[in-house]
Amino acid sequence: MGHCKDIPENTRANVVHLHYFCGRKQADVAHELGVSLSSVEKILRRHRREELEEPATPTYRIRGRPRLLHVTDVDFLVALVERTPDIYLREMQAELRELCNVEASLTSIWTALRRRGYTRKRRAPEELP
Repeated sequence: MGHCKDIPENTRANVVHLHYFCGRKQADVAHELGVSLSSVEKILRRHRREELEEPATPTYRIRGRPRLLHVTDVDFLVALVERTPDIYLREMQAELRELCNVEASLTSIWTALRRRGYTRKRRAPEELP
C-alpha cells in the first residue's frame, strides 16, 4: 500500500487490535495485513497519541454495564462473518479465544453482532435444545 493516509479505517483498527489486544509483533502485523512496517508504526503512534488526548473522565454519564468486547474485538468477529458467512457462534468463540486471547460467552458474541446489524447467526446442531 502507499502512504499511511491511504490505509482504510478498518485496517487501522485491525493493526491496533492485533498489536495491543492479540499481542502480535509490529512486523507480524505488517506482514499479516499487507502494509509496511513504517505504516504500522505510524498507526500505533497515532493511536497512542489519541488515547492520551482523551479525557480521563468523560463529561457524560455512562449508563449500564461496560461492554465485554472491545470495538476491535467486534470488528474481528464481523470480519469472521464476512469471510465465512456460515460460521457458527461456537467457532467464532474459539477463534476469538485462540487468536486474540479474549474469553467471551456465546451471548456476548451474539449481542455484539446484533448491535452491528447481524440478525441471523445459527447455533451449531449440538447446541440446539
